[in-house]
Amino acid sequence: MLRYSTYQSIYDRKADSRNEGALRKGAARLNEAIANSISNIFARITLFKLLVFILFVVIAWAGMASAVASSPDHDVVESESVVVKRGDSLWKIAAAHKPGDMDTRVYVTAIQRANGLAGSNIQPGDILVLPMK
Repeated sequence: MLRYSTYQSIYDRKADSRNEGALRKGAARLNEAIANSISNIFARITLFKLLVFILFVVIAWAGMASAVASSPDHDVVESESVVVKRGDSLWKIAAAHKPGDMDTRVYVTAIQRANGLAGSNIQPGDILVLPMK
């Protein structure tokens, strides 16, 4: 016959508490592992969103830079074109087309600069750009 001292109940509280502690530790580790993996997933998604945003900003900036670079300068001087005829000289063309209050010598120099002329040699048929000041 069994004696009371050797009998162990399956409902012993000490045994349950030992198993319960191990289960709690295992569950805590599992919860921590799940939380870490979820936070890693969210961190990767956030990093991906950040990289996409940075890529979008770089592309937009490059597009704006190319649009600004291809736009005409705002410092363009208004000009008029004249075809050189037989008997014309820079002096005659400058005297005929200069603004009223400008010296003819200054306007001849401006015509030379606008057309890239080193001297006053022009030929019939040349097209001269006359700056308007």
